Amino acid sequence: MKRRKWTICLLALAVALGICGCRQNSTVAAAEPLVLQVGPMQPVKPERAQLIGEKEAVIEYAAPLAFVLEYPRTSNEVINNQILEVVQGRKAEFTEKYDLKDENEKNRLSQTDCKMFLYLDYDSYLVSDDKICIVFHETQELGQEVMPIERVHVYHFDTNTGQRITEKELRKEGFLEAVSEYTIKYFTEHEPYKDRIFGNYKTTLAPDAGRFERFALNSEGVVFYFDQYDIFPGSMGMVELLIPYDKLAGMLNGVGVEAPPVAEEEVVPVEPVEQVEREIDPEKPMVALTFDDGPNPIHTERILDTLEKHNVVATFFDLGSLVEAYPETVKRELVLGCEVGSHSYSHKNFNTLSQEAIAEDIRKTAEAFQNAVGFEPILFRPPYGNCNEFVQANMPLAMVTWSVDTLDWRTKNPDAIMSSIRSEGNLDGKVILMHGIYETSAQATETMVPYLLKNGYQLVTVSEILQYKHGLQVEGGKYYGYSYFQ
Repeated sequence: MKRRKWTICLLALAVALGICGCRQNSTVAAAEPLVLQVGPMQPVKPERAQLIGEKEAVIEYAAPLAFVLEYPRTSNEVINNQILEVVQGRKAEFTEKYDLKDENEKNRLSQTDCKMFLYLDYDSYLVSDDKICIVFHETQELGQEVMPIERVHVYHFDTNTGQRITEKELRKEGFLEAVSEYTIKYFTEHEPYKDRIFGNYKTTLAPDAGRFERFALNSEGVVFYFDQYDIFPGSMGMVELLIPYDKLAGMLNGVGVEAPPVAEEEVVPVEPVEQVEREIDPEKPMVALTFDDGPNPIHTERILDTLEKHNVVATFFDLGSLVEAYPETVKRELVLGCEVGSHSYSHKNFNTLSQEAIAEDIRKTAEAFQNAVGFEPILFRPPYGNCNEFVQANMPLAMVTWSVDTLDWRTKNPDAIMSSIRSEGNLDGKVILMHGIYETSAQATETMVPYLLKNGYQLVTVSEILQYKHGLQVEGGKYYGYSYFQ
């Protein structure tokens, strides 16, 4: 969203009348009050922002410069000192860059000669019981012929010690990759962004491109800031994106949705097939439903409700990071007789990874499964389906793709998902790709399962497709691609 611009005359009046509900400091360099009209007043704070501490403001005219600086004063003096350093630092940098060096020339100026303005306001967030976040929004007005410069400065603090917490200290491994994927999907699927994103945005929004190093935490999720002209037209100004905590489960330290610790002695291996008795007729048609990107404690559970209701199974390719966060959902997948495989730890593009990075991802994912449910996966579905010859040569797990793509991630429409199934024709021996993290996919599953059963299909796992249709037992290191599931 675009930040507001101030009507300074209103601010000055508010200071004079004391109606801001906060304490102000005011320094005026010239004799006459100056009205600086720079734009209409817009909504002051996002709904998720909270007022932390007591607001203070400095309004100063020191021609050719003018300042309107707002900042919070908390009950923690260590935090207050750091906040004051930020405010003074922004003012000093602006002054150094744009103030007149000739004192005689400067002394001849009046308030009407204020040509360059620095505005600093803030949003404050209560992150948790012991963490707060202060986001300073800076706008520099440098004259009518120059576009305003907008910047964001983010600071997280530990309220117990008063010390700053850096964003690097807050994020875990896999965070940048998950954020990159979510951001690209969001901006390419939602208005008003999808038709206005420009340039090579996949490169601009790549995990290592530096766009996700700066973020703010609040009670709902993680806020990212994209500078003007970065990936959208300048008319959109600075754009903010909130990613809910449940989309980044287990990827932040001390906030959001954390993976609960699991004591080794509490881990009970779950044997999937032995827990649900099913009879498979090799002579009858069969199809395999598969769900990627989970588990999700809401939408995957709803999918499992449907499978349990109809006493059928599916194959789930789960992310190691989410297996850590939601082990109970994975256990239920197994108890219902479903097949569970790996979808990597954090959905990296394996075609871009080194041999060492591939090995490390396999190790971390295996450890996540072992700690959560007491076994290591033997099936692997590569993220995005990317699995070139180098990946295949370095992957000890059996690699599995699909033959019917419902595009549920794109349409997010149950009717469109079902239409893709109906239009496919004969589904015997085919593997259907869906995702276990969308409400619309869970809704479609509630229609799809009875539809497939009514049309005479047995719902089986991927391994059972290979066994009954091809006479194969799954082999580690082998690639089972599109041609196997036609």
